[in-house]
Amino acid sequence: MQILLAGHAGFCSGVRRALDAALKEAARGRRVHTLGPLVHNEAVGDYLARHGVTAVAEPEQAAGAVLIIRTHGVGPAVLERARRQDGLTLLDVTCPRVEKIQRLASELAAKGVQVIVYGDARHPEVRGVLEWAGERAVAVSSAEELNRLDIEAPAALLAQTTADSAGFEQVKAAFLDRVPGGAAYDTLCPETKLRQREAAALARKADAVVVVGSAHSANTRAMVEICKQLKPTCLVLDAGELAEQFWQGCRVVAVTAGASTPHWTIKEVVERMENEGFVAGNEEQFTYESGFKAVQIGEQVTGKVVRVTPDEAFVDIGYKTEALLPVSEVYLGEGETLPERFAVDTEIEVTVIDVDEQDGKIVVSHKRLAREKRWQELEQAHLSGAIEEGPVKQVVPAGIVVDLGGGIEGFMPGSLVDIRFVPDFKTFLGERLPFKIIEYNREKDKVILSRKKVLEEDSSRKKEETLQTLKIGSVVPGVVKRLTDFGAFVDIGGIDGLVHVSEIAWERVTHPQAVLKVGEEVQVKVLDIIPEKGRISLSLRQTQAGPWVKALQEFKKGQLIKGKVTRIVNFGAFVELKPGVEGLVHVSQIADYHVKHPSEVLREGEKVDVKILDVKPEAKRISLSIKDAVGKEAPEGGQTPGNTDNGNLTLGDLFGDMFETNAPEKEEREDGSSAPQEPGVLEEDDRE
Repeated sequence: MQILLAGHAGFCSGVRRALDAALKEAARGRRVHTLGPLVHNEAVGDYLARHGVTAVAEPEQAAGAVLIIRTHGVGPAVLERARRQDGLTLLDVTCPRVEKIQRLASELAAKGVQVIVYGDARHPEVRGVLEWAGERAVAVSSAEELNRLDIEAPAALLAQTTADSAGFEQVKAAFLDRVPGGAAYDTLCPETKLRQREAAALARKADAVVVVGSAHSANTRAMVEICKQLKPTCLVLDAGELAEQFWQGCRVVAVTAGASTPHWTIKEVVERMENEGFVAGNEEQFTYESGFKAVQIGEQVTGKVVRVTPDEAFVDIGYKTEALLPVSEVYLGEGETLPERFAVDTEIEVTVIDVDEQDGKIVVSHKRLAREKRWQELEQAHLSGAIEEGPVKQVVPAGIVVDLGGGIEGFMPGSLVDIRFVPDFKTFLGERLPFKIIEYNREKDKVILSRKKVLEEDSSRKKEETLQTLKIGSVVPGVVKRLTDFGAFVDIGGIDGLVHVSEIAWERVTHPQAVLKVGEEVQVKVLDIIPEKGRISLSLRQTQAGPWVKALQEFKKGQLIKGKVTRIVNFGAFVELKPGVEGLVHVSQIADYHVKHPSEVLREGEKVDVKILDVKPEAKRISLSIKDAVGKEAPEGGQTPGNTDNGNLTLGDLFGDMFETNAPEKEEREDGSSAPQEPGVLEEDDRE
């Protein structure tokens, strides 16, 4: 006689996470409560109570303590009450899958969609989802109950995570018949469906089934109903409820358990069956820790690779013979061989797919378990928003196909490949790309990926870091990203700053492309930072030596030079000596005779010879004279060699303005103010 123990029996990942969180808080010496029983199992409730974790019915009863929202979740009103309770520390361990249903229900309700939930209306998970779905939401437990409803289109069907999958399919068919074009969402927990399928498979092989768990647990009751349709089935809370007469005459009994059943209870049930002689006569005894040595089809086992060839590997799984792992049951990368995939002594997990006890032959599969695990990993990555990575397997017109591992492929639409437009996706072929999963549907083998989301989040993070570390006045490296009529955008570490056209060079720049190129590396100075708008003003010219620095070293008093008249004002004319450097020819220094207004003699754009009368480095001023340069040939932008005086003196040279009796003592400035008639002085502000 034989016991078949389900491979997926006992706590699910959500229950285990909630239990660990409760015990961790209690271990800190704090008073801990759960809003309702953490799980529907009396043994677990007693265990938590012994560790100082008790259940309360209302958030107000947990004032001054830690309150844990259990895996079933709660409605928005209860959650808000808990958050507003003074002195209460809230710890929400709602199952991620339940949270997903709550969000979906809320979004549908906001769009005016009537939500129908398949499940037990009394179950806390269903009650919470109904609250998120609004006043029109309703729960049904069968297709007959749904057919009695008054349904208002548009409508959508959801499912309690632990509901019976077969029952959901019946209700789904009835719903789509009643509401053509309605939306039916399969929100059943994949782990629950896996346990239900496994329980049905074991029931078909056994003469009877024992389900361990509480009658208050929805997933346990669903498992009992599934097994009852196949074989005689009994539900026991613990080993004390076992009745030996139930299995009398049976050769094989299957044992499974609900997701809220603790492992110690399962162990006690199996040991009780052993002690009462159920497995007497078996050559190999079952122990909870090591599992059955007599493996079953569908069982997941861990073994060690002992031999490997290009066509097959042999795995020691603790059976009397080594298990055969054919190369066809392993996912291999392109060009990868089985010896490269598995080295001798490597521990691997496999699924038993064939057992021949007479020949002692066992065939196992690595890819079936790997695929199942990969689906679970992808679902968790989708729920948590984690970044995954995979190689680009294929390029298609609409985007790229990514190998997700475990024989699963994901599709990345072209619009989600990059932040910027990508003209040809072939450049990504064979590359490993990071991505986030934005859509997951295991039933349809559909996984939609986005690399753009990863890039956007990375860019946002870099921008935040850059904004926090940048300081006004600092000089930083950058790369020219974009040129416009009004300036250049420069990337300075994940964020673009603007170099206005006036800050590109000291001389006048008509368009940034005359000076800069996209992709060019430059040094820029930070002028201003506006964090709330993400704006940064930069300067390229202020990282370079200004024209006045060189000019003050190059130009000397008495030097002759050729320049261009750039501007005419009442009190004189500005002459450009070199790009960015101008000097002032005062009206009295334009000619040997009286000039009432500079425009009588000069025109803008005209080239003239001038003599430098004075250079004031600290004030950045250069005073010029045209009349002193008359008749003397001046090099353009250069210095006259030798003595700048030809020795021929004029009355103007000797007496200056003495003969100009009508010359005013003051001259009106360009801005309307009056100023002393100081010859040839250039103020930097006058050039603005």
